[in-house]
Amino acid sequence: MSEPLPGRGRRTLLAITATTALVLGVAGTSAGGLYVWANRELGQGDYVSRPDPDTGDIPIDGECAQEGCNFLVLGSDSRSGLSAEDQEHTGTPDQVEGEQSDTIILVHVPEGAGEATIVHFPRDLWVQIPGNGWGKINGAFDGGVQRGGADLMARTVKQLTGLDIDHFLFVDLAGFQGVVDAIDGVPICVDRPMFDAFTGLDLPRAGCYDMDGATALSFVRSRHQACDAIPDFARIARQQQFLRAVLSKMLAPSQLANISSLVPAVGRNIVKDEGLGAIGLASLASDLQGVSTGDTDFRVVPGTPELLPTGLSIVRMLPEARELFQRLRQGRPLGRLGIEQEQTPPSPAVIRTVVVDKRSGGTALEVFDLLARGGFLVEGGPVGVADLGFVPDRGAVYFAPGAEEEAGVVGGFVPSLPTIEAAGELPGDADVAVVISPRFDPGAEAPEGSTCPGA
Repeated sequence: MSEPLPGRGRRTLLAITATTALVLGVAGTSAGGLYVWANRELGQGDYVSRPDPDTGDIPIDGECAQEGCNFLVLGSDSRSGLSAEDQEHTGTPDQVEGEQSDTIILVHVPEGAGEATIVHFPRDLWVQIPGNGWGKINGAFDGGVQRGGADLMARTVKQLTGLDIDHFLFVDLAGFQGVVDAIDGVPICVDRPMFDAFTGLDLPRAGCYDMDGATALSFVRSRHQACDAIPDFARIARQQQFLRAVLSKMLAPSQLANISSLVPAVGRNIVKDEGLGAIGLASLASDLQGVSTGDTDFRVVPGTPELLPTGLSIVRMLPEARELFQRLRQGRPLGRLGIEQEQTPPSPAVIRTVVVDKRSGGTALEVFDLLARGGFLVEGGPVGVADLGFVPDRGAVYFAPGAEEEAGVVGGFVPSLPTIEAAGELPGDADVAVVISPRFDPGAEAPEGSTCPGA
């Protein structure tokens, strides 16, 4: 298969970041004047959904039903608005024809539940597009917002999942940079050096970085890492990792103080449906008061790569996807559906991790912070050895039965620790417990061998 143009088909995650920030920010104030101001700031790019030509239904209805609320979040590969320097890595508008949505995310917020499920759709997912037959799902957006692409995408996702689309958010590459910069960057940690000449990514060492908009964009777009068996699946995993790190930052109480600067920045960088104003976000926020990063669940539509006889590379949806959609509709637990991707280590964002302080002298807190900024699902802070269902004889990465691959991903961030199957229960429903003893050296390097996560 030939390599696409540099930057072709890159995903962005900004709109989810912006939505989360706004929901929390509006929820943090009771000043009625702020609603009026925020509505004005957010009303610059309203999208008006058009009736379905066959049924007359409005694809994006702008109102949440009793069973919950569904947001369709689309990220465009449009290069419009990027600087000449950034276009060296993404390609110019003249080099990249058309406009497709290579970020396709459904955010499902059940009624009365302080949680949200974020479902990523692989861009090459092979689906029936209403009125157009079979095709890759990102083709439903061909032509962009102004030519009805959002409505067709909403109809496609509804037909596929059985879930009504209540609200819509759209962002392009320049918008992603704008909002990341507006929230003063995103702190994130990685387990190895990462380079990508196509996106301009240059992280010369394992460790933590404060990513500005340009660096964050190159990170979430990257699909040229040596460890990636299926590049687009690995990229989704990294994007989940990035978004979990963003949520960790945005859920910090100190971020509420940034609402006055955040709302205008978001308004300048996104397009939303006309029904999604600050009042609507405040209503949604009533369901999300007091949430933590653990109240956000990341999933991917289960699929497997396939090469059609025509030579077209697609992702064929697996039967588990139907079960995932049905459970979302019925409000049932999702179990492990949509957690794993073929030949791809689990994202830190889906690995429930606990840090155990075994008289570490404060080092356990450093490790906790490292994993939180690494995008892992960690909450609260380090716990004591008494919280384990067994007595650990040394510092190590202990994993629950069946979670050895998850332990390998965690172990990439604490490479000097061995990985061992736990001899008893881990706290809560954790997949992995990282026990930090006085002997742990946070600066120790990994032993020689594979540097790929989960290996």
